[in-house]
Amino acid sequence: MTVPGAWPENLGSLADWAGYALVSSVVAPDSRGTVRLACAAPDAAPLVDPGFLADPRDLARLETGLRIIREAVAGAALSRVLQAEVWPGPDVVTRAGLRAYIRRTVGSYYHPAGTCRMGTGDLAVVDPQLRVRGVAGLRVADASVMPAIPNAPLNATVLAIAERAADLIATG
Repeated sequence: MTVPGAWPENLGSLADWAGYALVSSVVAPDSRGTVRLACAAPDAAPLVDPGFLADPRDLARLETGLRIIREAVAGAALSRVLQAEVWPGPDVVTRAGLRAYIRRTVGSYYHPAGTCRMGTGDLAVVDPQLRVRGVAGLRVADASVMPAIPNAPLNATVLAIAERAADLIATG
C-alpha cells in the first residue's frame, strides 16, 4: 500500500519527524488488471487498468495485515516507541473504516507481471519458447510472460527467464 501524498500539517515538517512504517501488502494478488491497445497507432499509450482490489480476497488480506500491524505495535516491543499512529489513524477502528482507508490508498510496488502470458492455451500470448504467437522473430523475456505472479520478489524470476531466453536464442 502507498500512503497519501499530503503530509499531515499536525506533524510539522518531514525533516523534523522521525518514525517507522509498518505496511501490509499482497505480493501475489488474486485481483487481475488489463493492458489493452487504445487504438491501432503504434505510438498511442496503452489502456492500463491495474485492477487493484478487483478480487475481494485482496481487500480482506490487507485488512488482516493492518490488524496484525496494530497488534504488533500494541505489544511490549513496539509500544515503548509508538507516539501516534499516522495512517489510517487511531480513530479508524471499524472494518468499514479500515477498508475505506485501504481503498483510498492502495497502490503498487511497480512490478507489473503477467501482461503477456506464456503458455499453450488460448489466452497465452507467448509460447513456452518465449516466441510471440503470430509474430516471426520476436520473443519476450521479462516479467510479462509469467502466467502467475510468484509470491516473491520478481527480480530472481526475471533473471531465470532471461537466462532461459538466452539459451533458447543461442540454440536457435
